[in-house]
This record gives sequence, C-alpha cells and structure tokens, in this order.
Amino acid sequence: MSTTPPPSTPTAAAASPAPSGPGSGSAPGTPRRRAPRTAKQLLRLTRMEFTLFVRYKTAWMFLALPVFFSFMALQLPADEVVPGFGMGEMAMLSSIGSISLILGMGHASNVFTARRESLALKRFRVSGVGQPVIFGGVIGVVAVFSLVIALLIGGFIAAMPDGMLPRDPLMLVVAILLGSVAFSLMGLLVTPLARNAESAQLAVMVPMMILIFASGGIIPLEALPEGARQLFSLIPSVPPGELVQAAYTGYDVFGGAAGAESKGYLGLWAAALPSIGIMLAWIAVLALAVRRFFRWDPRQP
Repeated sequence: MSTTPPPSTPTAAAASPAPSGPGSGSAPGTPRRRAPRTAKQLLRLTRMEFTLFVRYKTAWMFLALPVFFSFMALQLPADEVVPGFGMGEMAMLSSIGSISLILGMGHASNVFTARRESLALKRFRVSGVGQPVIFGGVIGVVAVFSLVIALLIGGFIAAMPDGMLPRDPLMLVVAILLGSVAFSLMGLLVTPLARNAESAQLAVMVPMMILIFASGGIIPLEALPEGARQLFSLIPSVPPGELVQAAYTGYDVFGGAAGAESKGYLGLWAAALPSIGIMLAWIAVLALAVRRFFRWDPRQP
C-alpha cells in the first residue's frame, strides 16, 4: 500500500491569481483578468483535493478505520444508558464524532508533510495563494468525507431493528464540521516533527489513538468516575461525540448519560453550548499554534 500522496499534487497555478502587469504577457489595451477571489480559489482547490483524495490509497485506510471502530463499539454490553439506547449504541454514536479525528489527523499530516518536502507548499506561497485557501482545501475534503461516512453509519443505525434517524440532524453536521477543522489543524501541527510522509503517519499514530480511546467511542465515558469524566470532557475528541449522541437521542448527555433528560430543540442546543464553546476554543488555540509552528520549508537532511 502506498504511503505517500500521488505524484499529481495540486498545482499552484490552479488556485493562484492570474498574472497581471507589464510582464504578464497581456496585449496592450487588453483588460486585465481579475485575480480569483478567495472563495473561488478555495472551491477550486477543494475540488482538486477531492480528486486526489479518491486516488490516494492510504486515504481509503483512513476511511475504513472509523467504520471498524463503530462496529467494534457494538460488541459492548447492551445495558440501557438512555431510553432506547444501550451502551454499545451510545459508544457507536460517539465513534461517529471520531470520524473527522481519524481523517483530519491522518490525512492532513501525511499530505502536508509530503507537499512540504516536494516544495509544493512553497510554490503555492510564492504564487499568492493564502494560508486559509491552502489549509481550507484539505479541511473541506476531510469534512465532506466525514459527512459521507457518518451518513453510511447513520444508515446502518436506521436499518437496525430499533433504529432511528437523528432527532437533530443540524447538530450532527455541526459536530462533524467542528471536528474536521480542529483535527485537521492538529494534523498540521504534527508535520514539523516529521521528515517525510511515512514518518508523519508514525508520528500521528500515538496522539490519534489516545484521542480515539479518550473520546468514548471505544471505552464509554460512563464507565469512568465522575471526576475523570469531567476532565475528559475538555479533551477535543469528546465534545463531537457528545454532540452526536445528543443529536441522535434528543437527550442532554453533556453532563453524563446518567440521569440525562429529554430536551426540546432549543433546550438541546442550549445544553450543547459548553461543548461547542470547548471546540471553538480548541480551534482558536490550534490555529494560533499552526500559524506559529507550521513549517513551509523542507527539513534539512
């Protein structure tokens, strides 16, 4: 299995502003082409990232891992945690929140390390493509494929004998989008530690597995003491899982599933605000860290 991105990495010309000025080759009197706006650049680059992701063999491994962990969660005891949902179902729902964790950390760290060493990132920078566009293309692809895998797992849940659809689909989407941004940024922070794409996969594995086990998708947080559960709720892999659980069950599980109460639409969103705030705080901290520590130049041998 290939561990490096395909040779056809995105070219800077596809997302860069069109050249202008005396040396741009335009005929005198010809109106200059306006540089594409950031949104258009981002759309172009995301479309190219999507194509490369589909061709990238290692990306399919990252897609398979969340499905594997989701079905592993069903092996847990069926003891009812909230009405209609046992421990296994709740762990499976929590694992949906970890989809973007695996895709974001695994894919972003691998791809950006390889592009840094091949000078592709430098070509992007000198061509005038901004950081939000360069990073946003990969984050967008992580979000799209995370939503696709969540739909597949959600379809399986709906097909179960007592299955159901999420009571608040919007909260489910918000959980995946927040996770996609946070964990992609986390993957970017791994790249300064890696010399190549292969070492990036090794470097990201330990923190990724720790976050997966701490998310509640494999070991239910309900099995932990209350103090430990409260501490774990601050870890960035936990709020997305809680948001997914609340979105499916309609119960306020943010303070723990024990004694959780059923909430209406507005009540559920009010209960979700602390978890959303935790994710936004992590995104802000990670974005600042990426701006400070991300390396654009290849590492010296």
